[in-house]
Amino acid sequence: MSEEKKAQHIAFLLASAGFESAFVEHKGVVYFARFPQDKTAPSSAVVKLLQGLFDRFIDHSFFILRQRIYTTAALTEMCRGMVKVVAKRVSEHILPINHALNLQVQFEEVGTSGDLLCRSAHLNTENTVAVSDIQQWLKTYTPSQAEDYLRLSFGMATRVPRGAVLHDHDRAIAAMLIDGNGELLSYGVNSNSRNKTLHAEVNLVQRWFRESGKKIPSGAVLYSTHKPCKMCAGMIYHWSENPRDVQVFYAVEEDGGLSRETVLDQHRLNKQLPVFLSEN
Repeated sequence: MSEEKKAQHIAFLLASAGFESAFVEHKGVVYFARFPQDKTAPSSAVVKLLQGLFDRFIDHSFFILRQRIYTTAALTEMCRGMVKVVAKRVSEHILPINHALNLQVQFEEVGTSGDLLCRSAHLNTENTVAVSDIQQWLKTYTPSQAEDYLRLSFGMATRVPRGAVLHDHDRAIAAMLIDGNGELLSYGVNSNSRNKTLHAEVNLVQRWFRESGKKIPSGAVLYSTHKPCKMCAGMIYHWSENPRDVQVFYAVEEDGGLSRETVLDQHRLNKQLPVFLSEN
């Protein structure tokens, strides 16, 4: 049978009214996630699938995600970015068609269909401090310009526990979202040692959604110690009220292709402040 027919038949078997789906097959198991078609969030069936697989299987998820992912929905910049960073390949707009195939597979749902965000068991404690407490901490420093906020982001990043083996510890990266009045809206600290999708900016955006239910407001500025990768850039762009009005400042230019030519780069929405590097 062709891979296309098999994917269409799996999509047919997974079809549920009002939901889009995403799935991947590995060793006779079809892992799938659903997302309500009438809802919007910094998430999707693809995002829930990827975040949920990493949360459940940790490093073993890399073997599962070597396989092609399929989704019945259209891919957003957010979906494409996350696939680029933590998976391999993806196909969109898979039509649910009954090809009367006799598939010898098992089905395992990742997450819960009605949930908009994947729940994570691996979010570190640095991401659980109340936004109001961080805001009070910021006020003791009276930041007034981009360099000040970047300096304070590095201060937040140093709270991340470190160890001799980088792979076993979260990277010291932090990000803050500040509105036009200098108020902290959300923040995120890297927690990707076990779940590779939990970069600082992803934690920031998804926390903002969980606590406010809103998109990143126009006029807000995101400050990150490191340049957002394609996954983070895609989520920031996707979950902004006015994507072409996003402002992102960062200090460290990341090595490697996963932070090059992001959607923020393409629209010139992020800016490095390298002068800050000489002071840290």
